[in-house]
Amino acid sequence: MRKTLIIGQFPYPIKGISLSNITLYKGLIKKGYKVDYINTESKNDRIGTDFGSFSFEKLSFIKHYFLSYKIIFYQNIYITIGITFFGVLKYAPFIILSWLFNKNLIVHLHSNYLITEYQNLNGIKKKTFEFLLKKFDKGIVLSESLRPNLQPFIDNENIFSIPNFVQDELLKEIKIVKDYSEIKLFFLSNLLEEKGINILLNALERLQKENIFFKVKIAGSMVPSNRLLDFGKVKNLEYIGVVEGIEKQNLLLWGNVFCLPTFFSMEGQPISIIEAMAFDNFIVTTKHAGIPDICSEENAIFCEKNSEEDLYLKLKFLYNNWINYINLAKNNGVYAREEFTEVKFIKRIERLL
Repeated sequence: MRKTLIIGQFPYPIKGISLSNITLYKGLIKKGYKVDYINTESKNDRIGTDFGSFSFEKLSFIKHYFLSYKIIFYQNIYITIGITFFGVLKYAPFIILSWLFNKNLIVHLHSNYLITEYQNLNGIKKKTFEFLLKKFDKGIVLSESLRPNLQPFIDNENIFSIPNFVQDELLKEIKIVKDYSEIKLFFLSNLLEEKGINILLNALERLQKENIFFKVKIAGSMVPSNRLLDFGKVKNLEYIGVVEGIEKQNLLLWGNVFCLPTFFSMEGQPISIIEAMAFDNFIVTTKHAGIPDICSEENAIFCEKNSEEDLYLKLKFLYNNWINYINLAKNNGVYAREEFTEVKFIKRIERLL
């Protein structure tokens, strides 16, 4: 059985990538693999919008290079790489050392932004970006529509589509019993403006002026760069902060409509949508990045990106027609619990190792 080294972010904090990496690490160990990792998460990493910009604070990443000797002892080197020029460049020592030692080098991409960054680069930056990414033998994207992000660098037959998953822990020993008598809407993501939280709050405020009220819970990290509408302006709304474990479970069980009107430029395929579906929730979202690969008109309502007006109209429509969407919410649970499991996620990656 081939030895595998995982290089990328690990909890804490918990993000989509760090959750994916720790799940793969634990899953491969259970299967008998010899596995180790280099955690590239920095304590001073924080949620923000300065993606791809240089700062001396980010030079703290250099300390991770002292662990690069581990590459020598492993056959598979699996990297969850960044998606900006500096996000790729900071992994250069790991990539080059793996290439020099003729390792099976695998990149796992969690975003739809890499191709945009590549197209926007010029000169030596573009050549460096291309040089590094062409060193990978295989690539993983979250869904078929994200495949073009890696096609300039890796042969198409060596690019594999592997979707995200629902944590076993979330579904462990619970019975999903939902109240569909009224809409209980929730938002679960970092409170970045591009995740759609601002337009959601504005749309809810407009609806209540027409005496249309939803029960609402908002979960996620506050972001200093995003000045939010005062939560108190929306009635029946509760901000519950960051949720994990039982608190997250309770939120997913409480709600019946998950709303993520994202237009986030770095979006890939939000785990939060898959988690919401697994708990028999209906979805309101956008046709953005890899979302249309897991959502369609059969299990979701799509709103236009960054349009408060369209979100307001779609939520109003859902309110007036809610009874017609309850079974679709329940069908989401059957679909997600069958298709997006940790077991399938690990097995799909195992084939590449």
